[in-house]
Amino acid sequence: MVVEELVVATVIILYISLEIGVMAYAFKKLKENKTKTGRKLMPWSSMATIQKTMIIGLCLTMIVFFFWLYNYSIFGPEPGEFYNLEIVLIGLGTALTIFGSLWMVRN
Repeated sequence: MVVEELVVATVIILYISLEIGVMAYAFKKLKENKTKTGRKLMPWSSMATIQKTMIIGLCLTMIVFFFWLYNYSIFGPEPGEFYNLEIVLIGLGTALTIFGSLWMVRN
C-alpha cells in the first residue's frame, strides 16, 4: 500500500514539474518572439484558419458548458433562485477564460 502511494506521489510530482518546465519554455519563447518581432503573440490576421476556428470553438464551448451547468447540473440554482455562489464562481471563471483567450489574440 505504501509503495503504491509513493509511486502515485512520484508520478504527480514528475507531472507537475513537467508542466512547470513546459510553461517556462513557453514564456521563454514568448520573450524571444517579443524581442524579434515586437509582439509576444501572433496577430489575428496572420493566424491560420484552424487556429481561429479553435479559439472561436473554445469560446462557444465554454458558453454552452456554462448554460448546461446553469440549467441542468447540481450547481444550478434551486427553483425560485436566480443564482447561487457556485454558479457565480463558475460563470466568472468562464468569462475570464473567454476574455483571456480573446485578449491574447488582440491586434
